[in-house]
Amino acid sequence: MDKQTLIEYCLTKQGSYIDFPFAGDNYATIKIKNEKTGRYKIFAEIFELKGENMLTFSTDSELAILLRNQYPDMIIKGYHCPSVQAKYKSSAYLKFFESSLIKQFVDTSYEIAKEKLKIKD
Repeated sequence: MDKQTLIEYCLTKQGSYIDFPFAGDNYATIKIKNEKTGRYKIFAEIFELKGENMLTFSTDSELAILLRNQYPDMIIKGYHCPSVQAKYKSSAYLKFFESSLIKQFVDTSYEIAKEKLKIKD
């Protein structure tokens, strides 16, 4: 899956929107917002690192460790994440994964963000 297709997939999620909080348009963050509280969560970060397209996504801490062990050097601790988030966030090199698995990463991360923001379907 290429970077643009991934961004487009993320934006199909209800309530999602794109932001570029860092200089330039090479680091996209995809967020969801609780309209009642004004709080938001990032559920996907899509960027280039050393010429490679990456996705940073959230899981629970056990799944994060499992994925990093199962896919060493393909999934790493969340790039650009503070240490407090490191056990929940992972970064995957897009080139190593089928689109279906990348979509599962996004779907999981989106559901976690919705849950934390207390957004119901």
